[in-house]
Amino acid sequence: MPVMSMLLLPEWLRVGWVVALGAVVVVHLRHAWSTSGPGRWWHGGHILMATGMAGMYLLNPMTHPDLSRVGTSLFAAVAVVETVAAAAFRRREGALDPLWVVAALDMLVMAYMWLPDPVRPPLLSYAFAVYLGGQVLAWALGRWDRVPVSTRPAAPAMVGSGRLGPVVEPPVVEPNGATTVLATAAAAPLGLAAHCTPVVRASLAVMAAGMGYMLAVM
Repeated sequence: MPVMSMLLLPEWLRVGWVVALGAVVVVHLRHAWSTSGPGRWWHGGHILMATGMAGMYLLNPMTHPDLSRVGTSLFAAVAVVETVAAAAFRRREGALDPLWVVAALDMLVMAYMWLPDPVRPPLLSYAFAVYLGGQVLAWALGRWDRVPVSTRPAAPAMVGSGRLGPVVEPPVVEPNGATTVLATAAAAPLGLAAHCTPVVRASLAVMAAGMGYMLAVM
């Protein structure tokens, strides 16, 4: 970020963004503490992202080349890890979880933001800012919950004679007189969907807004 653009930001606005991003960190810390498995790592990634954004509003990493290099390398590495995670969970769960894809792309944007100013093309910065504006709307309106691939396809299940289940088909009478019921399991959300509470969605909208604003004023 150029020094002048950072200096032109009102102090109250910089402090406001730091406070908002601090609230994002608290939200995801609480969820990371109370969950386990992939969800904990997903929340951990957003803790890192929000902390990095707060640091960028507090400091100007572009005036510290070593800090800029560390930030770029760190977030690029996390983006790679999350891309691998998305592929691994796609294989395990049989469906691509878009929340891992979005997390990896957001980390890539973070790595870009930590690059020195001369190597950031303005058009690409504006393109990322537009993307983040879309993310603000998607999180605020809960659009990611409505993406078709965010749920596993319904799986047929057999419920034996005399047992009840989520019946969606009429019972079939076998030649031996036994009754077999075809039941279809409801589409279950992928692992991360369960962690997207309204508070989490609001926190992610705030973080996307903070990232987009910074890109717009770079």
